[in-house]
Amino acid sequence: MAVLAAMPLFAPSLLAFPYRGQVGLHRVYAMQEISPDLVRSLHEADKRVARSPGRGFRAPDQPIYLTDGGWRWKWLSLPSGGAFALTRPVTDAIVINRSSDGKVYNGRTLGGVRGLAGVVAHEMTHGSIRAHFGFFADPLYPAMLREGYCDFVAGESTLSDAEARKLLAGGASHPGLLYWQGRKRVEEAMAKPGADLDSVFRNWDHH
Repeated sequence: MAVLAAMPLFAPSLLAFPYRGQVGLHRVYAMQEISPDLVRSLHEADKRVARSPGRGFRAPDQPIYLTDGGWRWKWLSLPSGGAFALTRPVTDAIVINRSSDGKVYNGRTLGGVRGLAGVVAHEMTHGSIRAHFGFFADPLYPAMLREGYCDFVAGESTLSDAEARKLLAGGASHPGLLYWQGRKRVEEAMAKPGADLDSVFRNWDHH
């Protein structure tokens, strides 16, 4: 199953994406025509990563696969079908859930829409983390730190401040809370004098 899931990323023609092109350094495979809005979103994602603390840790040349949320997404996203996107650790390929008009959708009623630029910047940053801290950074560092830092670079989270605080006040759970709480903690840590990516990861605790 793992081999079958990975094969299309090494041979994209197997997925029969009707549109392909080059946007900056990215090879883009899409279900819709590569529009000016899409190009602007990808350039904006590159800008957010370029001005982040981890900007120099990898080149922004990750291939991007924009699905329609159908069988291509289901094939490539296992077991992360409810996510906005994912990044393959070995190839650094970014796979996006259903997207249109500069937005990405994951099917949730609350926290079901994010901007494409933010989603791509978030996923690119996962590649930066692995490039800087090593291939096994994901198991070495807590999810709240990794996802929070990626949302810090993206400049946004799945949940708005109002939505997250309402959920917390009511004792409700939502997968987006970990990302939002992580981003807030990273923002606070990065605001300290002399803080940088290494110090934030080094001094992070689990509380």
